Amino acid sequence: MIRPSGSKLLVTERGRFEARSTLIDIGGIYAQRGWERLARIAHVGMARSGILFHTAPGPSMFWDGAEIRQDQVVVVKSGLGHVSRLAGPTSWGAMTLTDEDMQAVNATWPDSILSSEGGCLVVTPPPVALARLRLLHACAGQVADTNQAFALWLEDALTQAMAAVIGINAIHSDSMARQHHQMIVRRFQELLEAQPAGPFHMQEISGAIGVSSRTLRMACQTQLGVSPTQYLLLRRMGMARRALREADPGVTRVTDVATEFGFLELGRFAVKYRQIFGETPSSTLKAAAVLRPESMQAAYALA
Repeated sequence: MIRPSGSKLLVTERGRFEARSTLIDIGGIYAQRGWERLARIAHVGMARSGILFHTAPGPSMFWDGAEIRQDQVVVVKSGLGHVSRLAGPTSWGAMTLTDEDMQAVNATWPDSILSSEGGCLVVTPPPVALARLRLLHACAGQVADTNQAFALWLEDALTQAMAAVIGINAIHSDSMARQHHQMIVRRFQELLEAQPAGPFHMQEISGAIGVSSRTLRMACQTQLGVSPTQYLLLRRMGMARRALREADPGVTRVTDVATEFGFLELGRFAVKYRQIFGETPSSTLKAAAVLRPESMQAAYALA
């Protein structure tokens, strides 16, 4: 999302994941327009500060557990890991600036997003200001190879539109509880990254993080939209699916892949795999021989 330095995607809804994205460089602004078909969780590393908003009606988006409605915009800080969650088919737009330019845009704020602990703030802008931003953003997405004079005008207009949208009167105060949950989920993710196929139990995880099991469940539910157990299952299933799709059916067995990702009971693994992906693990493995690398990108696993 919004020109990330790195992201990992986990689809949480059954079906074929589809997405499209257009990136537009306009002077100092990176603008992006995207559409995604299924509910998903993405762990995003931000290289620049910016904003994210809806470009068409759809379900609310969530950023670090904060809800972003149709009439709202989220302002995101660079240099941190963030959790982006979609609840269904979503059309979104984004704009990023260098931290220096972003600081100039929000210089009138008493507490700048660039110095906030949570790394994001939700704002409810005046409807006219948000409508103008959407119009200019759509215009940027439709213009290719424009002349320099128009590009300079569009860059200035988009910057002013951003400033109008994230004005001081629109800021929602951040929640200490949400920031705490954000920190817990970051530690949870770091633990899973360190041992991607480790045989985790929730009490062990919560103990390693330094919180109670109940607090871990609450943090995951608000930030990720699922329980830690569900997230761990979906994550491992996604990793197993990706491994099956990239394997050589002549030398790889389903049992090998299941065991590698912590599924010791092959029967239960096969049943749950079919429930999630709509096909058996062996079918995925057999199809791997004819799948082209580009078709693998459409799999709803970790990407």
